[in-house]
Amino acid sequence: MDKILSYNKNTLIRDLFGIMSEVLANRDYPTYEHTIRVAKIAKEIGKTMNLPANEIKILELAGLVHDIGKTAIPDDILLKPDLFNAQDKRIMEYHPLIGAKFFARRLHDDRITNIILRHHERLDGSGYPNKLVGSEIDMLSRITMVADVFEALTARRPYKKALGHSNAMGILQNEVASNHLDGTIVEALQSIDSTLVMEDVTLYPTAGFMEEIEHFRRDTFFRDTISELYNYRYLLVLDDLDILAKEGDVAGYEIMLINFNNFNRFQADYGFIIANQVHDEIGQRLKETVLKFQQKRRQYEGSTMLFRKNCDYMIYAEADSEAAISPVIKQLRGQLETTHEEWGLEASCFRLWFKKGVPIEEAFTKVFNLEIEQIESCKK
Repeated sequence: MDKILSYNKNTLIRDLFGIMSEVLANRDYPTYEHTIRVAKIAKEIGKTMNLPANEIKILELAGLVHDIGKTAIPDDILLKPDLFNAQDKRIMEYHPLIGAKFFARRLHDDRITNIILRHHERLDGSGYPNKLVGSEIDMLSRITMVADVFEALTARRPYKKALGHSNAMGILQNEVASNHLDGTIVEALQSIDSTLVMEDVTLYPTAGFMEEIEHFRRDTFFRDTISELYNYRYLLVLDDLDILAKEGDVAGYEIMLINFNNFNRFQADYGFIIANQVHDEIGQRLKETVLKFQQKRRQYEGSTMLFRKNCDYMIYAEADSEAAISPVIKQLRGQLETTHEEWGLEASCFRLWFKKGVPIEEAFTKVFNLEIEQIESCKK
């Protein structure tokens, strides 16, 4: 205890804020990256505006924990790689309130609590959680608001591309014109050398095992708890992370879409419950076949994977040549023939081979177009 009490007070405070930041990192690593960069950007803005040293320190410390309330947000929202619906948005908007509550009763200095609470407010009252306007928002919170928006625009995320400095500044200027952000602060940010505010976060905060935990958290979000199959959009996330087809001698990949033409009629004939049980059984058979040909990958499940797309199934298979995919395709077709013999379910298969580097989104479009073309031809 004496050793702790003799510890330099300022160093202790800085380390405690660092610990809180790493706690957030273990909850959601992209948010950790965001807070590190926001702290850096806010600090640089404070220096440019010639703020007192203690206020610059407040900006840095508050930046590290301004999103600490996200530790209470459910994974289904926090890790969602798509646009929020109304309920998602409402739950996410609680995070400033939660974070401020952590600090309000423990800090005598309200400036950090205010930044946590107000960093999503806007000058015209359109922000949250309290729809504050103009002078109701203090200068340090306004600075963090600008840093927060700028970082979000220039950061790469699984659901968006990073904007360059000039494009991001153009958007911030529009926010000033709309009376959302403080023009003086945006001007200060504009004057800062872009290399000081566009730095990547390269320090991983904890031991290597956190990488496996992050992968598990990401994978679980896309995996159905009953069938244990991934949603096909998981491939878009893996592709955006630029980790697909990086291991081994991979020349390309094949996308195969399996569509059951008469599944609606099958449901009507056998009933919804039985039809879905049969559909799940088909999925398990396909999965067993896929697993036979799957080679383990470090950052995702394997070289060959099975996905769900509503009532359809999709297979992704990467290999050193298109010919190498033939055995798995042959066995999958055999499984579908067995399904037809047992239940009368007819399956159409749409498959294309793509060279390594072709974006998954482009591959999806071409394969889905094959399905559309067949549907259109059947209508004629």
